Amino acid sequence: MVAGLATLISAVSWIGLKNILSGGNNWLWPCLGFLILLIFLCLHWLLTKSKAVLLITLVLIFISFFFIFSFKLEYLAVLFIAYSFFLFGSWRAISEKEVRIKLQVDKIFRRGLPCILTGLALVITAAYYFSPLALQNREQIKIPRFLFDIIIQPITKTFEGQIPISQLSEQLGLTLTGDEKFEDILYQVINQEINKYGQAYQQYFPLGLAIGFFLTLKAIGFIFMWLVILLSWLIFKVLVAVGAIKIQEQAVLKEMIEV
Repeated sequence: MVAGLATLISAVSWIGLKNILSGGNNWLWPCLGFLILLIFLCLHWLLTKSKAVLLITLVLIFISFFFIFSFKLEYLAVLFIAYSFFLFGSWRAISEKEVRIKLQVDKIFRRGLPCILTGLALVITAAYYFSPLALQNREQIKIPRFLFDIIIQPITKTFEGQIPISQLSEQLGLTLTGDEKFEDILYQVINQEINKYGQAYQQYFPLGLAIGFFLTLKAIGFIFMWLVILLSWLIFKVLVAVGAIKIQEQAVLKEMIEV
């Protein structure tokens, strides 16, 4: 049942991710799915005694990826590495739980989640690399507009109204409809210049985009990790409070040296 539930959650998450990488805009679906999956794994570390069940659960999570994205040898190589990260992260978390005298669930989660998130970022990056979204950017690179707007907003406010847009567009050879703002023109120009001077390195664009995408996921994952820890900790406390699980103290034998 545990493995089946994890497979269902991961399959729904992979479907949401595939939709995004095909041009969809519903980021909430995969983000919520991966959030639930990671919380599920955290609670799995705490509550499940059978390591065999954990291994089977992790295998099914990755197998469900192939059902959604189809089989590629490139996927197989990346997923093997990602699975190793999942195994190592789970081993770190369970080892932390077993050696602790006083149970501190947040520290257990912090031992395992960084490796899990690295493995997940690798899988998502592999899916992105072969997606229609990445194929569009291989012909022509475009800076994400939302990122451009964040960076350029202070500059546009400073020079707003001081630069003649029509004269600037004529000098740059741009065709305007008359409704463009200064930041729209600047966005076009920067993208044109990047692609103009980047022709000699075009063969490296896909790899560079994939690395950039992976690093972005790692940065987001750092914030995501603390959200997972908080929610997992709250769920664990609720389960303890309602009596669904109990924390018991056990006497521990300790070796002593006497002289």
